[in-house]
Amino acid sequence: MFGQSMRASTNIHIDRVLILLILAIGAALRFYNYSSIPFTHDEFSAVFRTQFTTFHDLIQKGVLVDTHPAGIQVFLYYWIKLFGISEPLVKLPFTILSLISVYLIYSIGRQWFSSTTGLIAASFLSFLQYPVMYGQIARPYASGLFFVLLMVYFWTRLMLAPDKRFYFNLAGYIFASALCAYNHHFSLLFCAVAGFTGVFLIAKPRRLPYLLSWFVILLLYIPHLPIFLSQLKQGGIGGWLSKPGPGFFLDYLCYVFQFSWYVAALLGVLVILTIIWRKKARSTNYHLVLVSLAWFLIPFLTGFLYSVYVNPVLQYSVLIFSFPFLLLLMFFYADAVKSWQKCILVALCSLVIIPSLIFERKHYRLFYHSQYKEIVVDAKHAADSLGRSNCFILLDSHRSFTRYYLEQAGMKNFRVDCIHDLFEPPVISEIVDTCKARYFVYGCISNSKWEDYPVIQSKFPFIFVHQKINEGDFYVFSKDSLSGSSEYYFSSRADFVSNSSGWENFLPAYIRPIGGGLETPVLRMDSSLQFSPIFRGSIRDICRHKNDIIDLCAEVQTTEGFSEAYLQIGLYQKENLLSFQSASIKAGKPGEFRRIFCSYRLADIDWSHHFLNIRGFIWNPKKQDLIIRGMTFRIRHGNPYLYGLYRKIK
Repeated sequence: MFGQSMRASTNIHIDRVLILLILAIGAALRFYNYSSIPFTHDEFSAVFRTQFTTFHDLIQKGVLVDTHPAGIQVFLYYWIKLFGISEPLVKLPFTILSLISVYLIYSIGRQWFSSTTGLIAASFLSFLQYPVMYGQIARPYASGLFFVLLMVYFWTRLMLAPDKRFYFNLAGYIFASALCAYNHHFSLLFCAVAGFTGVFLIAKPRRLPYLLSWFVILLLYIPHLPIFLSQLKQGGIGGWLSKPGPGFFLDYLCYVFQFSWYVAALLGVLVILTIIWRKKARSTNYHLVLVSLAWFLIPFLTGFLYSVYVNPVLQYSVLIFSFPFLLLLMFFYADAVKSWQKCILVALCSLVIIPSLIFERKHYRLFYHSQYKEIVVDAKHAADSLGRSNCFILLDSHRSFTRYYLEQAGMKNFRVDCIHDLFEPPVISEIVDTCKARYFVYGCISNSKWEDYPVIQSKFPFIFVHQKINEGDFYVFSKDSLSGSSEYYFSSRADFVSNSSGWENFLPAYIRPIGGGLETPVLRMDSSLQFSPIFRGSIRDICRHKNDIIDLCAEVQTTEGFSEAYLQIGLYQKENLLSFQSASIKAGKPGEFRRIFCSYRLADIDWSHHFLNIRGFIWNPKKQDLIIRGMTFRIRHGNPYLYGLYRKIK
């Protein structure tokens, strides 16, 4: 008896040491070089929407224009009033809540199943990039994770120990549920699912006060109802977020487990070891296994169906509130007998997940280098090293974000020739044509116009610098071949002189000399010709990488009365069009040949299709007179880190 008591005491002591170690490592991962973590796009948006003098303006101009509940925006409003706009200070409360969440999932796992389950779940929540990254972002995801787990902690006490401090736990449940409701619509959804589940599990004598607690939660939420109803009319964020496809769930699992075969192998090893080391005679709360399954699946299925049939809202970020219960579901059966076994399980988690975070996911290389900041820093470095007078600098980004970094210490006096906002795109061709500098310095983010690159490259043909950033690129283009090279690895030109590889439908009857003493052949489209020669090629045969970019260029001359045609790149599965990009060809100066560019980024296509081929051509739907001097189809190297935080890095 005494020996069993000693072993139990030792196990408790080891559990405490292990959870403290997990928390310490989680803190190190989150706070490493903390002052260097930049704001993300969403953080910038939220921070700039706190700059109001009255609470009324905050609600009208800072909350109602968004689709999130008011809670976090109101918190940031007062937090920034106290401490100012500083990346580490704005992020700090969310990072702390992220760490507390690690302890909460350990406590919940221990109460639901076993301390082994709690330790494994806490290890994953502490070390994986998914919770680490969102724990470094001042948005309602780390906070929502904390509020959900806090609510579940009190819910667990109500269900499993209803006779111990019932009303204290009920008050905690009410308070945490209200915080969930004010935090995010998906944390509100989770709260509703958990509340409904409790009706079937709570002791009958405690059911009435539990049901009445919902009325109190509703009363606490009533001030927010007008905001909720207003945001409900907005639907979702379908303006930029696409509907999830049938492969979304598998993509999500790959993402949360870091696209890593090492982490996948770790999961297999953990399953085997926990089954081998499991106590022989042990009861399991199987009803809580079903609860874990329901709490993960219901928010996912609700978000998926709403996104498909109403308006897209489902993202990886909104599933973080239910993610801990996927972990509990995966390891509910774990219950190691000996303390050293628990130590091995936690050690395996840390030794596999953390190197994957650092080296496979390159978390500190990508997340710590914001596209908005890096293009400003790199532009200053390029100007300093090449000579400011030799460089023309164009930054194509969000104007307010760019100015924020230009105003930082060390860059206050740095002059940029041209800053263009994405909502006011620059006429690149006009800027390039008038540029007299030797170097053209260009910084852009992922949703800048893809055609900017070939437009600039047509006048500055050599790449001196190309910095590949998460969700952005930085270039230094040069006129001098001695200081740069080309990124194109495939090129095919139709010049109507000789047959060109990949081009079809030349129609020799339409190829004629240009006239005026110049015998260079051109193709003349008229009322009988709707399509130009077409470049056709298999994606897998001509493209090297899924991140590469296709550029199509046409040299055209319009005639009197011409209105519009289109330069197009289309993606086909056999003969079925899947997607396309087009550039408008409008009337130009009589007798003038102009270059029209269209670009297509392969990273934006669905590679699950088979028999993909790409086509480039001019579509002349009105069959108007148009002269084509030549067309060029080229492929250049893309940026493997462009979507690196959310996709596999190759």
